[in-house]
Amino acid sequence: MNIRSQVAKLRQQSGLTQFNRDVREISALMDELHAAATGGGPQESVSLFEILSEASDQQTAEPRPDNQKVTQ
Repeated sequence: MNIRSQVAKLRQQSGLTQFNRDVREISALMDELHAAATGGGPQESVSLFEILSEASDQQTAEPRPDNQKVTQ
């Protein structure tokens, strides 16, 4: 790969990285504004693992009727 194509690739990647950061910042701001508009406070940082763990704990504690086995 020649130097010009490497430079072009790096410029494109850096532009995408900045775009992704901007999108994340806008999303966080929108979440904060939504919480303020509905009377809630700022959201605390919760990891995806914590959310999924809590959801799986609730599912095991409360089985859903559509997940029950049907026996004949």
